[in-house]
Amino acid sequence: MLNIYDEERLAKKLSVQQKHSWCIETDINWNQGIDHSQFLLPITKESKLFPKLTTRERVVLSQLMGLIVSASISELEAISLKLKKPTWERLMDKYPINPEIRELGEQFYIEEAKHSQAFQRYIKLFAKSHELEYDELRSFLPQTRNSLIEKIYKFNSILGGRAMWWLMCAAEEKSILFFKYLKNYQNEVDPLFYQLHKCHFEEEVRHASYAPMMLEIYDQFSHWPQKKIMTKVDFILAEVLNMSWTFSQLIKLGKLKKIKHKSEFYTELYSVVQKIGNSSPFEVLYELFTSTPYVSEMLHLSEHKSIKILLERYNTTNMPLPKMNQMELKCSV
Repeated sequence: MLNIYDEERLAKKLSVQQKHSWCIETDINWNQGIDHSQFLLPITKESKLFPKLTTRERVVLSQLMGLIVSASISELEAISLKLKKPTWERLMDKYPINPEIRELGEQFYIEEAKHSQAFQRYIKLFAKSHELEYDELRSFLPQTRNSLIEKIYKFNSILGGRAMWWLMCAAEEKSILFFKYLKNYQNEVDPLFYQLHKCHFEEEVRHASYAPMMLEIYDQFSHWPQKKIMTKVDFILAEVLNMSWTFSQLIKLGKLKKIKHKSEFYTELYSVVQKIGNSSPFEVLYELFTSTPYVSEMLHLSEHKSIKILLERYNTTNMPLPKMNQMELKCSV
């Protein structure tokens, strides 16, 4: 973690981020289109939720997971922008913080906005290339849109909490992890999807330290008893809200039943999702927490090593969850 008082290093970090910043219009080749025969993300060869999938069904499941991950990244980065005032501007105005921290923050939000727009653009292009209505495709993918969860994060921040920054720490670590999975299969996934995630990964790595720096600012400037109370509840609140949001978004896959007849892609998606129906609700829940690629990682905010270090640093507790299994991810069979 960077020292929040090291002005020279902070300024150098900002210079590196600005120098290597990519442009959504010129650095991503949107004209190459999307190869719908390719995977978007590597997935497990077989699982209890999706047993004995055909090669085509594995591709379709991979594309569904890729769209869910892309929509989740877009929405989470969009919500960070919506909550910029209570979670960031308020602290910048209230406490004597280095101008370099503020400048890094402005760059952070510029990049978050760009990432959200880029992933949204990919989903729009996916819909267009499949001759699907964009709003229809988005109807069963993750969205926030003035949700109760957003309001709770805002209220927590106004009270002096940092739940949103805990979520951002974990979300950025997961994004980095997902690209590391993807990198092993560069030649087996849609080239545009790979290029987009590569650009995203590079900026996430460069600004990944900013959310932990915000945790440090909260820790240094908050006062007892506010600090003591929020330290104990903020991460658990982030976990609970994240799980609630994730499950509420997965339930939306039920909408596929109404639109399955509208395209071959929806028909294939519905057929794959229907295979979950062969498991009991308890089995589904257990598999989602332990053995479902990308979803399990989304549910486990505390799984990453760097998050565990931060939890220990701030003496913060997390929820006891079923342990996530080691998953072997592949593209081609």
